[in-house]
Amino acid sequence: MRWVPARALFLPLGGALAAALWPVRALEVVDLDRDRLVAVYPAGPFQLRYRHSVYGGLVWEQFTVVGTEILLDSVEAEQEAALEYYGLPQRVTQAAGRYRLSPVHQRLGELVVRATATGQRTLVVGRTSLPLYGEGREGHRVRLRGVRVPAGWLALSAVWKQIRERVKP
Repeated sequence: MRWVPARALFLPLGGALAAALWPVRALEVVDLDRDRLVAVYPAGPFQLRYRHSVYGGLVWEQFTVVGTEILLDSVEAEQEAALEYYGLPQRVTQAAGRYRLSPVHQRLGELVVRATATGQRTLVVGRTSLPLYGEGREGHRVRLRGVRVPAGWLALSAVWKQIRERVKP
């Protein structure tokens, strides 16, 4: 009968361990030039915001993580010429002071971007903004891709991020 309490303890622990190891989809952000993981976010919609280097004005690219692929959903810009620059077949529409190409539905295995002070490329996930440029560097490569990670690791990543934000001077 002494094994009954042990089973009662191991069953919930085993369940918690299984849940923590369960693979979930996520968006991984890696600094390729430093070979360093920058961030991991739960899979879902995200946005890249930047200043167009040729035509000026802000550009917003809307993406979704689908499985382990990235899907470009739409592109918006302050300057119509910035959208035409990309040569996408969709018709440009205008609303609320922005020009828009939608729906795009272009599938990408991963996305590698250059982070420059001119473009000020910024990743926006929900209400969180992550500037990809800066740190005294110019033109470094950042990779965004859909991955599968253990649910517990994704949760710990989110908790660690919250702790770092609260400790900032």
